[in-house]
Amino acid sequence: MNVTLDMNCIIDLEERKGPASHIETLIQMHEQRKIALRVPAICASERRRNGRYARNFAEFRNRIAAIGLGNVEILRPIARFDITFLDWCVCADDQMVDLERRIHTVLFPRIEFAYGDYCRRRGIDPDNEPMDRRWRNAKCDVLALWSHVHYGSGIFVTSDSNFHKESKKPHLISLGARHILTPRRSVLVLAASANIP
Repeated sequence: MNVTLDMNCIIDLEERKGPASHIETLIQMHEQRKIALRVPAICASERRRNGRYARNFAEFRNRIAAIGLGNVEILRPIARFDITFLDWCVCADDQMVDLERRIHTVLFPRIEFAYGDYCRRRGIDPDNEPMDRRWRNAKCDVLALWSHVHYGSGIFVTSDSNFHKESKKPHLISLGARHILTPRRSVLVLAASANIP
């Protein structure tokens, strides 16, 4: 079973809070070869609690290795200018972008898909201002789930309530996410059955 951890899981492990113990159980299952644990490379592009971004991908790899995720598969997202790391992304075809757009529409119906459109609507000058954090965060969330679906879904683990909303979750599942579960629920489901559909 493929199990994809989102950025919230990484933060929980680092801060030893909330569902960290459940995520550690998933790491143990991975080490015992009961599941295949994965992390989207787009997590490296998310803003850290201290307000800064990773300078390079090696910094992110060191970060996840320090919390027990050093030997998990890293899923490369669609290349996006000023967001993704050059060696840790893929060039997209139309079908890949279509999936990205469909996921975006479900998760963020009030945020424009293209950054230029987002800026025009809000009077932001993209040439003279840093990339808007709200749009960038939405893009990272979208590409995390896109990576999960594109590389063979399974369970997408997140405590982010936006993925669990009744108005969104069924649509995300219909796009190929298969299962979207909290860390606690993931452990319960995997413990109950080694072969969930």
